[in-house]
Amino acid sequence: MKDETSVVSPPISPRSPRKAVVDFDKDAPRFVVVSNLTKNVEEYHLKAIFGFYGEILEVDLPRYGKSGPNRGRASLEYATPLQAAAAQKHMEKGQIDGNVVTIELDTRPL
Repeated sequence: MKDETSVVSPPISPRSPRKAVVDFDKDAPRFVVVSNLTKNVEEYHLKAIFGFYGEILEVDLPRYGKSGPNRGRASLEYATPLQAAAAQKHMEKGQIDGNVVTIELDTRPL
């Protein structure tokens, strides 16, 4: 009969969950400026689309004074710069209402 020696490996301990350390510059941009919007886009559309990437504190969608449609640009303020960066990363060159939009990060609203 063969003598089998079993190789015992050290026990594998489960990895302790690591907490994400969020370190960002307080002056980092929290505003996302969306350009090339169609005249049909409303504030609630932007909140629904961009709210996926984080908490939106404010939406600025300037309109023409007499006629009423938007001017084709909007500014969204996120709670953190990381949320704004995620929105910019994922939505750059994306489509909203059939138009390809451009997304810029800024430290101030429109």
